[in-house]
Amino acid sequence: MNKIFMSGYYQGVVEVAPASLSAAKVEELAITMTIQHLRHAGVKVTTIHDFLVLDIHANERLVNKYINNNVAELEEVQASLLSSAFTKKGSID
Repeated sequence: MNKIFMSGYYQGVVEVAPASLSAAKVEELAITMTIQHLRHAGVKVTTIHDFLVLDIHANERLVNKYINNNVAELEEVQASLLSSAFTKKGSID
């Protein structure tokens, strides 16, 4: 899988992420979704890690945190992030 395609996938997640997510949460979502997608496509974990850290310059701490998670764990993180984007933090009367 070439780097242009992988970069496009990452950037696509960033572009369609809910506007209510902070930049840090958008990056976390993009990292977890990219890891899941590329692992599903058969890309080696070391290749995914190097791509995210060296080419995309994603947060290395987050990449290392999620790189070995299984699909269910990655989906749980993604669901939590997306849920937080649509949860009302408080109301103004």
